[in-house]
Amino acid sequence: MAGWGDDPKLAELRQLIYEDEWAPVKVVETREHDTVTVEKGGERREVRSDHIAFHRFVEGLKEDYKL
Repeated sequence: MAGWGDDPKLAELRQLIYEDEWAPVKVVETREHDTVTVEKGGERREVRSDHIAFHRFVEGLKEDYKL
């Protein structure tokens, strides 16, 4: 996992969920990175990062969205 500095992928995921109203529908965690799939209007996008802050955020998403 990458360090604690800024992660542009985390910023992108937060914007998709909280500002653009995409819904998280799937989480895949591997030793190399975490991937979150979001969906809106039948379209899906994946956001992937190996950053520790991204991983912590994903842990919360799994609880909040029952993923």
